[in-house]
Amino acid sequence: MSQRLPVFINPERVCSRELYSSGQLSLAKMQRLSDRLVAPYGTVAVELEFFKEGKRNKLKGSITGEMFAVCQRCMQVATIAVEHSFSLAFIKSDAEVDMLLPGDEPCLVNDSELRLADIIEDELQLYLPMIVMHADDTCGEHSDKIDNSKKIDKTDSEDARDSVSNKQNAFALLADLKKVT
Repeated sequence: MSQRLPVFINPERVCSRELYSSGQLSLAKMQRLSDRLVAPYGTVAVELEFFKEGKRNKLKGSITGEMFAVCQRCMQVATIAVEHSFSLAFIKSDAEVDMLLPGDEPCLVNDSELRLADIIEDELQLYLPMIVMHADDTCGEHSDKIDNSKKIDKTDSEDARDSVSNKQNAFALLADLKKVT
C-alpha cells in the first residue's frame, strides 16, 4: 500500500501486480477542472485498486473531498462534497467498448503510460453537476443577503420609470415610421 500516488502508470504493469495505492491530489494541478471551480484549492483523497479480471485490465477507485463552485441560483460559493466511486476498464480501441461488463466505464489507452491525475480529473469533471446550486433551504439565505445589500431609493425607481417611458416612446416612434412608409 502506497501513501503517495504515482504520477504516471502503465496499466498493464500495475494491473498485473495488483497494485493498491492511496494518497492526496491537489485540485490546483487540475487545469481543466479549475475553470469550473471558484478557487481550485484543497485536495481530494484518492484510493485506487488496479487488477486483472480475465484478460481485462481494470481500475476501481474512490475519491473523497470537497470542491467549491458558484451557485447558479444565488451566485455565492457552494461546497460540493465529493464521495465518488468508479470502475474503469482499460481498452486499446473503441471496438472493445461493446465487450465491457455493465458498470465498467471505458478508459482508452493510447500510450503505454497514463497520467493518473488526468484520470482523477476526468472523474471529478463527471461528478461535478452541470448546474451547481445550493440546497433549496440554504440557498435562500444567500439570496436574501444579496437582495438586501442593494437598497432602492426614490431616484432608482424614478430612473426605472423613465426607462420604461423611453421604451414606450421608442415603440411609438416605430409606429410613426410605419405609417409614413
